[in-house]
Amino acid sequence: MSSTSSLERRLRRRSVHRSRSTAVAITLIVTALVAAWIGVEAVLKAIGQRPLLADPQTIVDAALQPDAAFTTIAEVTAAVLVIAGIVLIVLALGPGRQPRSVVDHDRGAVVIDTRILASTAANAAALAAGVPESNASASARGHRTEVRVVPLSGIPVDTHVVQQAVQDRLGRLGGKHGTHVKVHVEQKGTLA
Repeated sequence: MSSTSSLERRLRRRSVHRSRSTAVAITLIVTALVAAWIGVEAVLKAIGQRPLLADPQTIVDAALQPDAAFTTIAEVTAAVLVIAGIVLIVLALGPGRQPRSVVDHDRGAVVIDTRILASTAANAAALAAGVPESNASASARGHRTEVRVVPLSGIPVDTHVVQQAVQDRLGRLGGKHGTHVKVHVEQKGTLA
């Protein structure tokens, strides 16, 4: 049973989190190509052949006594490497979370889009507030749900009732859905 639960946890995580394998693969390919180029140039230099792109010794000499063209090339290369480094750091440190959520089920886990959770919350809020569905909107992220209700003119909306209705509806999905619900009722209403 424990192997099934660990497999299920791993599948849940993979379904909800974004893969970073593309960024890793691109980085490894570029690194391998640069290493292969340096190796080929070194072998060609060792056997006395013409360089493929540039002689390593010529590059070292140009770096030690740079001219204007080499300085420009070095600055552009450095800028590209800095930008690539920043992108890789952001990819590595970013949350990598997909807009999905896991709903517990007796036969396993169900992964749903958070827009479905938001739509469910908006529907519950509209019913509880007694407004058309177009007057209620919601957004869901993780276990937090924010609901916005535009009341009908002259008809007050009880924020607590709406919040309780949304919590009850999302609570039926299991897990921690509906535990953090925030309801905003607009000051100005619309005509019926």
